[in-house]
Amino acid sequence: MKKIILFLSVSLFALSLVAQTNFRDITYKEALAAAKAEKKLVFIDFYTSWCGPCKMMMKNIFPLKEVGNYLNSKFVCIKIDAEKGEGPELAKRYQVKAYPTFVAINPAEEILMTKVGGSGSGSGFIGSIDRLIDPDKTPERMKQRYESGERTADLISAYAGLKMEEVHKNRQPDMTKKDEAFKMVQDYFDGLKDKERLAEENLFIYTSYTENPADTIARYMIANRDKFAPAIKNDISDRIKELYKMDVLNYLTARVPFNQQQYDIVKKGVMDLGLNKDDYYTTAFRFIESYGAGDMDAFMTLCEKEYDQLNDDYKSSLMYSFADVFASADEAVKKRAAKFIRHSFLDMDATMIMFVAQQLMQLEGKGH
Repeated sequence: MKKIILFLSVSLFALSLVAQTNFRDITYKEALAAAKAEKKLVFIDFYTSWCGPCKMMMKNIFPLKEVGNYLNSKFVCIKIDAEKGEGPELAKRYQVKAYPTFVAINPAEEILMTKVGGSGSGSGFIGSIDRLIDPDKTPERMKQRYESGERTADLISAYAGLKMEEVHKNRQPDMTKKDEAFKMVQDYFDGLKDKERLAEENLFIYTSYTENPADTIARYMIANRDKFAPAIKNDISDRIKELYKMDVLNYLTARVPFNQQQYDIVKKGVMDLGLNKDDYYTTAFRFIESYGAGDMDAFMTLCEKEYDQLNDDYKSSLMYSFADVFASADEAVKKRAAKFIRHSFLDMDATMIMFVAQQLMQLEGKGH
């Protein structure tokens, strides 16, 4: 359950971006004609209005520039609601049984690829499609290319992306695959010259293989943020903001132990980079510093008085983590925290209530 809550809370604070993938507002037949005229393939996203993973893909994956560049260069992209209009007939024709399902066809309507389910990263999604339509991107071929010494952005992005997809291939995550992917990218990065590190083709390094501002690669990105190729400067800026947002979130939700020295570095980075516009982080900083002081009674009082002053992303993420945040509090404070949650239910949607209820049960000693 904690893994689900972590995934949900992280997704909630993902930065809003203008969609980069060009899903055209045209019919299926029009897409076929356009693909023929433009010498492209057709990419169909079969979705439904109630599909949560479909919405997550639209919010977190399709807006990514690397995904947009890839799909737009190869495909005429359309979205098909499997329950409306021409959707039911097309879903039946392409044997769509789960959502989202992505289908790639040529203008002659021959199926080149069917992929069921989304992806947690842009490079992973690109790689999963490439492996199905490009003979040079099969796992065996990429291994052969890598072991023969090839070190191109195209190969490293795809091969590391494959390893990241393999992390969650089974029910128990295989974190050795993540380590392999990150080491592969780090080795590739170390072998690049500055001009190559700043090139558009290597954007994937920064968007998919940085986890916090203290990473070696992240530090390089931050120090050289004004030197990147013009086409990717906005993406670099967005990634830097996202990394600091995640770092602050980790302290706010007690996901990492409070360390005054490390926290001061994070806060200084936020301020020095001008990321606290409109006092976006000001209230969160007060919460973190109150928690770091160790007086949980005072921290609970701050929640009661200033919780609504947190930005919406941080409000929900903190609520999802109440049981961890108050784990060391005495029973009286835990009761106040439980009462606070109960009073907040009226402002929550059904999904949030489901996850926050788990926090309530743990605070009241009824769940784990």
